[in-house]
Amino acid sequence: MKKKIWEFRFLQVLLLTFFSSIVVGQPKIYQAPKANVKIDVDGLANETAWLTTSWSDDFVDIEGDAKPLPPYSTRFKMLWDKKALYILAEIEEPHIWATLLNRDDTIYFDNDFEVFIDPDSDNHNYFELELNAFGTAFDLYMNRPYDMGGKPLIGYDIAGLETAIHVDGTLNNPHDTDKKWQVEMAIPWSPMLNFSPEKRPPKHGEAWRINFSRVQWQTEIDAGQYKKKTNADTGAPLPESNWVWSPQGEINMHVPERWGYVLFVDELNNSEKSIKQLDPEYETREILINLYNQQMAFFKQHKRYATSLYELNKQGRQSGADIFIETTSKQFLISSRQAGGETLYIDHQKRLWKE
Repeated sequence: MKKKIWEFRFLQVLLLTFFSSIVVGQPKIYQAPKANVKIDVDGLANETAWLTTSWSDDFVDIEGDAKPLPPYSTRFKMLWDKKALYILAEIEEPHIWATLLNRDDTIYFDNDFEVFIDPDSDNHNYFELELNAFGTAFDLYMNRPYDMGGKPLIGYDIAGLETAIHVDGTLNNPHDTDKKWQVEMAIPWSPMLNFSPEKRPPKHGEAWRINFSRVQWQTEIDAGQYKKKTNADTGAPLPESNWVWSPQGEINMHVPERWGYVLFVDELNNSEKSIKQLDPEYETREILINLYNQQMAFFKQHKRYATSLYELNKQGRQSGADIFIETTSKQFLISSRQAGGETLYIDHQKRLWKE
């Protein structure tokens, strides 16, 4: 009986992984051209470089196609130069409000716009930046995701960060209808170089992992003020909506392997890049992520890690890649040797890297 129960649960894990890949799809790609003029971060974004750069797709629900499209549009543009990554976000909102004024307040308690950057695609050592309509910043560094025991370094500030907000309407005035608020920012490369490939800024043709999120609370007007709608039984605010550029498949932004890609180019071109062209190791990374998930499910059932691929999923090798598993009582390492001689690894904390 126990064996049959485990086989059923293991099948559930495999089906959940497969279903999630269908709902989320492949990560999105944005081509960011190099800025040909100096960018003045003032919230207006009227430089020619911004005017000739493409908008992203509109944001969708964080869970993907399983949920309805958001009622308000959110989109962005990106530029870059040797000093910084520039981001412009346009956030449609009929009632623009904000309350938090201090650096590193928990900004997602307001409606906000968020950026997540993993320079070397290893699922660890990434950066998060949140802004509300006041322009109050909450920036932090994560050594690894929360579910891997990651601890946010909230006292970390992005040195040289520039931000500006432009409101098309009136902030915190519930007596009129607003149109949108616009975020412009310059994120310097220098604070991220320790975790970037070759510890340098990106070059033409290279890509970093990135994603964007918008937190949206349900509000009502009470005594001439904006107020979050609450649960009548508990008095707690109703759950917020989470809208993103590249869907996560779950309500969790801290799953870096599902973020999109920003492709850095000297100038825009009409040719679209596939994920395989952009990241030739993407399919192997997906295999390693799936094996990681299976290994964690195996440990939950057996209180130890599987010592071979056959024991883990009874399928042997996958996609022609050589897969090897090494374990101790508390750790594991899964590796895939590539045709070019390099080896990709994933460990028990879901860190991905190659040697």
